[in-house]
Amino acid sequence: MLEELVKAGKLPPVEERLPKEPMVLSVLEEIGQYGGTWDTAVTGMADMRGATSYMLETWVRWNPDCSEWEPSVAKKVEVSEDGTEWTFYMREGMKWSDGEPFTADDIMFWYEDVILNDELTPSKPSWMKTGGELGVVEKVDDYTVKFKFSKPHGMFPLLLAFVWGANGGIGYPAHYLKQFHPKYVKKEDLDQMVKDAGVENWTQLFAKKVERRENPDIPSIAAWKLIELGPPFIWERNPYFYKVDPEGNQLPYIDRVRYLVVEDKQMISMKAVAGELTHQARNISFSDMPLYMDNREKGDYRVIKSPTVLTGAIVYPNQNLRGDDVLRDIIRDVRFRKALNLAIKRDEINELVYLGESGPIEDVFPGLEPEYFEHLKYDPEQAKALLDEMGLEVGPDGYRMRPDGKQLVIKIDTMAGYMDPIQLIASYWEEIGLKVAPEEVSYDLWWPRINSWEYAFSGYTMSAYPGLSRLIYMLWFEPVSSSTYWAPAWGMYFQSEGQQGDPPEGDAAKMIEIHREIEVTIDPAKQQELINEIMRLYLKNAYTVLTTGYIPGITIVKNQMRNVPDPVTFCILHDNDSWAEQYFIKQA
Repeated sequence: MLEELVKAGKLPPVEERLPKEPMVLSVLEEIGQYGGTWDTAVTGMADMRGATSYMLETWVRWNPDCSEWEPSVAKKVEVSEDGTEWTFYMREGMKWSDGEPFTADDIMFWYEDVILNDELTPSKPSWMKTGGELGVVEKVDDYTVKFKFSKPHGMFPLLLAFVWGANGGIGYPAHYLKQFHPKYVKKEDLDQMVKDAGVENWTQLFAKKVERRENPDIPSIAAWKLIELGPPFIWERNPYFYKVDPEGNQLPYIDRVRYLVVEDKQMISMKAVAGELTHQARNISFSDMPLYMDNREKGDYRVIKSPTVLTGAIVYPNQNLRGDDVLRDIIRDVRFRKALNLAIKRDEINELVYLGESGPIEDVFPGLEPEYFEHLKYDPEQAKALLDEMGLEVGPDGYRMRPDGKQLVIKIDTMAGYMDPIQLIASYWEEIGLKVAPEEVSYDLWWPRINSWEYAFSGYTMSAYPGLSRLIYMLWFEPVSSSTYWAPAWGMYFQSEGQQGDPPEGDAAKMIEIHREIEVTIDPAKQQELINEIMRLYLKNAYTVLTTGYIPGITIVKNQMRNVPDPVTFCILHDNDSWAEQYFIKQA
């Protein structure tokens, strides 16, 4: 694909496009062939944003067996003994996708003109802080930057290795973004750009321009970059990508990734079964495994079953419900939440939804004492007794009433694709006298609903990473994010450092205290002890309704698509773990 551009003088030869020390990436099966289009499917723009993890690069990344982090964009990382200073050595000669140098000046632009700019970043990123203090970034030389913190930052490498975590300035090409920043352009010129873009101010313009998933013009250092805002969305190879295979061939092998947009998850399954998708892991339901297996030969694909960090379906009662104080008070009663858990037939959910392949929920919390799982046993009579004790009396129609005399209705907003287990859960709760109304919400509408805080219950899954890697995504267990479904306002309070949301209460507040201690702890054993303390508080309070443990993941892969791991390793759930840039489409 690039050879003709080199011949025409439109692109330098490959040795001039690579850094002096490119990252050498192992291949899983064999040295690949160049060319081809990777077809995959999404349900819309919001889904496409979540499906582009392999379009992200990080300073460090997990190694193949997920046991430790290693350099990636950085060729070397040095850490001070006390964990307060992290020095990143960049790759000399590394370039953005437009051929401009990628240097320490890009990182300093991000730090000085984005992070320290209170208009662009009024709330400083929590991952850049320890002990409540913002870290400092210093330029050592053109290819070396140092992150300095006032206290040890025990979570720093884990957050940097997480594709949806800390980017550390990697996605901010200074030579491109300066044209949208008032420090570098005239006010009248910037005002005109704001007007032309149809936004309210320069910060909105800047945010629009820095969004790599919606702006084809922004340069990238990733394997592929967006060139066409669809549908379909087209991502094309980066001619300056910094990785090579063991024989020195520049990666990626595949020319482009095409995101086809379909109506819903069922359509994605149908396309996969018909053999129309090259590689599809997202929106592939394990419950459709028999369908996928039966059509392998006809669709010319293979089915890869892999362990994941995802659990069975979970219901999140919203402790911070807006608009219904009576229902919120019911939800905040731990007896109510324990009753909801006691009514669940977990073995039946495993058999009917997950084909008997899901592990027990206890596997998600290794090393914890048995008493923390008492409320996860099936005991509908105890569940009824707890509801009776709360004064939730059964009305003449057989359903329980609220203290204000209204019928108690549990409305569950669930992500598309999770309706089967949620309907089973609804049937179990009906048996203890609760009226349940599940509603499936499309991915595009999901986050507006969640961010409103007006939902009473949400149904989804949970990403429960093993060991210390759990620290990168603790929002499922403690209120550290507005995306903590069971306490979004408490999570927003932590996320915004008290500027928005509500301060957490009770044991949720204790969780935050422990979290703060983890942040300044660099001893891995001590970090694990503190994680377990948070897990105990999480289970003690029955903050969520748990069903089954880890469920397998399914990936549908065309037989000609090679170098795809079988099984896939899921350090952080996404294709970034399996080095998608070394996938290739084998020609006959």
